[in-house]
Amino acid sequence: VAAGFQSKQELTLGDFNVLLRDHKEELSSAYLGLSGVEVPDVEIKKEIPPAENGGRYRQRENAPSRARRTIIRAYNRTVRHPHHVDTSNGTHGLDSDTVHHIPTEVQSTRSKSLLARRFHVLKRFIENHRLHIFYLTLYILVTIGIFVERAYYYAVETESGGLRRVAGFGVTITRGAASGMMWTYSVLLVTMSRNFITYLRETPFNNYIPFDSYVSFHKIVALTGLFFTLMHIIGHGFNFYHISTQTASDLSCIFREVYFPGNYLPSFLYWLFLTTTGFSAFVLTLITIAIFIFATQYARRHTFQAFWLTHHWYILFYLFMLLHGTGRLVQDPAFGNFLLGPAVLYTIDKIISVSRNKTEVAVVRAELLPSGVTGIFMKRPASFEYKAGQWVRISNAQLNADEYHPFTISSAPHEEHLSVHVRAVGPWTHNLRELCSHSTSHSLPLPKMRVDGPFGEGHQDWYQFDVSILVGGGIGITPFASILKDIVHRSSLGARFPCKKLYFIWVTRTQNQYEWFTDLIREVEEADSKGLVEVHIFITEFFSKFDLRTTMLYVCERHFQKLSGRSLFTGLRSVTHFGRPDFKAFFDNLQEEHIVLPKVGVFSCGPPGMTTTVNEACSATNRFEGPAFIHHFENF
Repeated sequence: VAAGFQSKQELTLGDFNVLLRDHKEELSSAYLGLSGVEVPDVEIKKEIPPAENGGRYRQRENAPSRARRTIIRAYNRTVRHPHHVDTSNGTHGLDSDTVHHIPTEVQSTRSKSLLARRFHVLKRFIENHRLHIFYLTLYILVTIGIFVERAYYYAVETESGGLRRVAGFGVTITRGAASGMMWTYSVLLVTMSRNFITYLRETPFNNYIPFDSYVSFHKIVALTGLFFTLMHIIGHGFNFYHISTQTASDLSCIFREVYFPGNYLPSFLYWLFLTTTGFSAFVLTLITIAIFIFATQYARRHTFQAFWLTHHWYILFYLFMLLHGTGRLVQDPAFGNFLLGPAVLYTIDKIISVSRNKTEVAVVRAELLPSGVTGIFMKRPASFEYKAGQWVRISNAQLNADEYHPFTISSAPHEEHLSVHVRAVGPWTHNLRELCSHSTSHSLPLPKMRVDGPFGEGHQDWYQFDVSILVGGGIGITPFASILKDIVHRSSLGARFPCKKLYFIWVTRTQNQYEWFTDLIREVEEADSKGLVEVHIFITEFFSKFDLRTTMLYVCERHFQKLSGRSLFTGLRSVTHFGRPDFKAFFDNLQEEHIVLPKVGVFSCGPPGMTTTVNEACSATNRFEGPAFIHHFENF
């Protein structure tokens, strides 16, 4: 219409050139994607100045390079929405007509010497992660102190006892490692007290303790315990060698708590299987091996039930740890001194969870969505209060009543029903989808669920930043579904948000996989009268090759968006892109756009590859002056 061709029945080549005259640069790098034909990319090593080629032809890049530049350029050309936020407060959105200049302070930072730049990068890293660094350093120092104190005691202060002289400094290492194990394995219980951590997140302590990193800290503590366990086992291997060379009478003097005939020389098997300390150590070693093997990422993804089962052996683990010290081979039992406080805290936390998750909740409806996604809508339990962005653990009695799986809540706090969206990626989730499918197709009652939670995590803090960026990939959009629904509801009530600007980036193979989420974005656009939310949708399916088809789709999308202000594919005002987003380029633009802000919140949820890319982009952007990009992420 804008080109004046509405009355024509057909277009000539000249008309076609007029219609696409604004997209010559994109079309210049397109090629026909013919199946079975490979066209090598030609890399031009030397650029020919315009004067040498008569000023007629411009240098062409290879197709992949051209594609990347096109997508980045398209990403920065954000369409101005009708309700664009005023730029005077420093929190306006990107404008396609605005040229972003790097401020002087940023330019001076990037022009410093190599040593100065590295010092600045280190300084920025410490500023952005100072709480994590402080508590990790504190934990390491306490752990080293516990190890050194026991090692020094058995190396120097028990010299007259005879054991150190017989076993050498191996006993020093094993006793220090034993204290390290007692400390680390006790701290593990604190890191898994989820209800306690969720409660503390709502207190001022959340400003001083990074509770959202409790899972990462749990892994660090577990690996530290494994390190001390290996040290303890290897050290005892040397100890047994030295002890086996002693006479029976000398052993009777050293190990007074162990009885054996005076003329009997104990063998290795005797110490391992016929003493309380040895047998409990043997069982503890087997349990530790099983727990750590099935705790790996590969095992969790492919054999989650084995991970769940072995991790619930922790009760046996702690019982045998207590039993291990009752033999009194070297010292009186000491594990209880470390375990008492964490065990009481964890027991109370566990009682709270058990009191909740034993009640079955009725499933109101189940929606079988594309891409193996199942929407579970449950009757909201009584007194179940939660915030947008939190998560729950659910189980099903027909599959395994005690096997709980974590899922982010996709419903909003004001909604009548509690919902989660589950993608079938493992045995339990596949079985749950089959169960819901069978009940729906045969008009049978839907299976009841057990719910444990809610539990807090970083996504619920999006409103605490002046500018927040939400990045969802695949089924990782579920926490943001809850957040966006909450925004729609609160906007309808006229509520004011501390957050001035919210960028939502949705990365998906095709929007048809999550049509229910497209409808939600449409509701957000209709309710967002103040231009709070800016949405970018990245469709990655078309970008396997930057061929003529992709180019024409890109041109049509841009042309339609320019004329109507809506996407040709989704019907949304949100900008649709083809390909994967360049987070580094986008964050650099936002850092310059919101240069006066101290921090920008980044919240991502999706595959590990995507969250890793976002985290790397945040780290790269944080090297320079400007707002710090604080990243909170969740993988599935």
